Amino acid sequence: MKIISKIGVWMLGVFMVTVLLQSCAEADDEFVHRKTTISQMICKASHGSGEFRGEIYEYNKNDELMSGEFTQEDIEGGYGLILFAIPKSLEEDVDLTSIYLVATVTYDEFITPSLSGKHDITGDGIIITTKSGVGTTRRYRIRGYYE
Repeated sequence: MKIISKIGVWMLGVFMVTVLLQSCAEADDEFVHRKTTISQMICKASHGSGEFRGEIYEYNKNDELMSGEFTQEDIEGGYGLILFAIPKSLEEDVDLTSIYLVATVTYDEFITPSLSGKHDITGDGIIITTKSGVGTTRRYRIRGYYE
């Protein structure tokens, strides 16, 4: 009986070492995502209120506005600007010093600081950073104003 137990423990050990070594392997290029852009952002005055979609502007490292189709490499070293133009008629209903924000990103992107809670997007607004699963980053300034 002891021999069977030793063989079982040995086989379990070999299996665990194999799994550990496979998990340390390089990631397949198909699953490496460097993307750090925000594809959509909305703001809301309260959880149940209407949504306002932000206009997203992407700039490259030379401060040139990118338009049309572009790649992550085209905008590396640049930044993003997200503007919320709220109708002047809603100024009393939508307080830009206390706004909820929701962003759409790829599955392996993280935003810091977190968008949870309320934010003041008046004046210079706020700055957030998106970070991909492989560590590439991009900064965005988020501002709101009444028009």
